[in-house]
Amino acid sequence: MERIPCNTCGSSEFKPLFSKSNHKNEVFRIVQCKRCALVQVSPQPSPEEVASYYSEEYFLKRSDRGYDNYFSDGVRSEISRVFGLNLKDLDFASWEKTLSSEKRCLDVGCAAGYFVDYMQQRGWDSYGMDIAEAPVKFAREKLGLKVEQKDFLQWKENPAEKFDLITLWASIEHLHKPKETLEKIHTLLKPGGRILLSTCKWGVLAKLQGPSWRYLNVPEHLYYYSLSGITELCESLGFEKKKHITYGSGLTARKNAGFLYKILKHLADPTVKFLDQGDMMALSFEKK
Repeated sequence: MERIPCNTCGSSEFKPLFSKSNHKNEVFRIVQCKRCALVQVSPQPSPEEVASYYSEEYFLKRSDRGYDNYFSDGVRSEISRVFGLNLKDLDFASWEKTLSSEKRCLDVGCAAGYFVDYMQQRGWDSYGMDIAEAPVKFAREKLGLKVEQKDFLQWKENPAEKFDLITLWASIEHLHKPKETLEKIHTLLKPGGRILLSTCKWGVLAKLQGPSWRYLNVPEHLYYYSLSGITELCESLGFEKKKHITYGSGLTARKNAGFLYKILKHLADPTVKFLDQGDMMALSFEKK
């Protein structure tokens, strides 16, 4: 466990918020930077220690995280459905039409490569990268995708090969060095290229629920950005925000949910999206 400065602004002054235990009864402290308000786990386990949490069991027995089996057809279908909704809300198709027929994309933190496959079916030359062995093996052997088991920051890329699109779907909160990752992404994009990212949003719902917030998964999730925080960080690195959405009321789908719960969720989800107060967010940025 190591105390580290704020990844966004470098400050070492933090305000403690609360502690949170995980499924192993390990306790982690959640703090907020006094200068830029980034919320993070501190102290943090090393990358090697965190990597141990991404064993095959993480993807097969994650009912407390929302999955029973990450590799199932049902989960794959649901994740693809969410990709489609996010792309539609971010008006991705309009930008996509402006590109040439030869389009390259990279999904950082691709897990089993579902977005790599999604984009390949749209006609893109699609690549993926993840540090976890089990999902990369699944992506390569079961789906036949161009996915590598590598740390993105340690990857030695070909400087002549740039990307039109790089994505971070629910990945940036897992990274030990998110700012450095965004900096490298900027160098790998073509001029006018875009980054799409989604992450849980530190906002009204998260603050109200505190330690019981559904996305406070420690230590897998190390950073929690506000909408303004992630926007200001990306803009400081040379990106221009094109569009964003927030969604998710925190009311999860339940198999045996009662009628009143279903009605409440049916009303709450579109309401928080309309008010821009959802606890998930997806954003589109363009390299200037």
